[in-house]
Amino acid sequence: SGREAAPLPALRRPHPPGMSGAATKSSGVVGRIWAVHSCKGGVGKSTVAAGLALALKRAGRTVGLLDADMHGPSLPVLLRGLPAHEPEVTPDGRQLAPFISEEGIVCQSFAFVARLWRRRLGEGSVVLRGSLVSELTCAMANHTRWGGLDHLVVDMPPGTGDIPQALLGAFPADAAVVVSTPHALAVADTVKGLEMLKRLKVPVGALVQNMALYRCAKCGEEARPFGQSAAEALLKRAPKAPLVELPICAEGSGLGEDTRGAFDALARALEEVRGPPGGHRLPVETQQWSIPHWPTLMATAKLELK
Repeated sequence: SGREAAPLPALRRPHPPGMSGAATKSSGVVGRIWAVHSCKGGVGKSTVAAGLALALKRAGRTVGLLDADMHGPSLPVLLRGLPAHEPEVTPDGRQLAPFISEEGIVCQSFAFVARLWRRRLGEGSVVLRGSLVSELTCAMANHTRWGGLDHLVVDMPPGTGDIPQALLGAFPADAAVVVSTPHALAVADTVKGLEMLKRLKVPVGALVQNMALYRCAKCGEEARPFGQSAAEALLKRAPKAPLVELPICAEGSGLGEDTRGAFDALARALEEVRGPPGGHRLPVETQQWSIPHWPTLMATAKLELK
């Protein structure tokens, strides 16, 4: 079953430090950080982020997964054994403890953080507007006690608006994994996302075309109901990025045996991308926001009662 991170004396140990005692300014050292991004909802971005994290874990790496999609957090559904209670906050109110999934992934999600509001204000939906969304997203990224990780996979907020741009501006990413489907509307929006990443100087580490093909369960024959044109259009804008294709999965979450080989290939491709010497030391200092005080942030948000 899921558990909170156990106390450890050093940040470079496999699991993040616990939250007992006084908090420190450091929240961890991460070897490489991957931003999994899409510009269209429903293309499988969160599934790709979880599949990549699991593939890196299978390769023997220590892995974290940040569910930064504030308006549609899905991490508790995708991974097993995550607890249903709120995350622990350091005594000074500055940092959050992550949870560790049954698969061994160090996890943080707004689905967990929202429980802090509900315990104090009652049941309902947390309503976040304006710059508070960007501030909370960056706070979760920088001020979770990640500890020592080889890889941190970030399930990015979708689109090209203020929230993804703020996160990419305040939190490092060694490369982006861009997710699309062969549908013409998804491809058109994905092109906009590639342009945003280029403007923010975030390299594209891989392209993932989800639902690219269908394999018959009886005969194994492959069909491509949407054709090949989508992949070609994306590769023209990111010619150096490897392309990974995922099949249409009739059952399950898309993280089963049908996709394991593709996710393992994606993980191998990204491990060829070099991170900074010594890794990323978190939190990253930003001039836009100070170190968060979670009780204050909780008092700022409102609760929309059901």
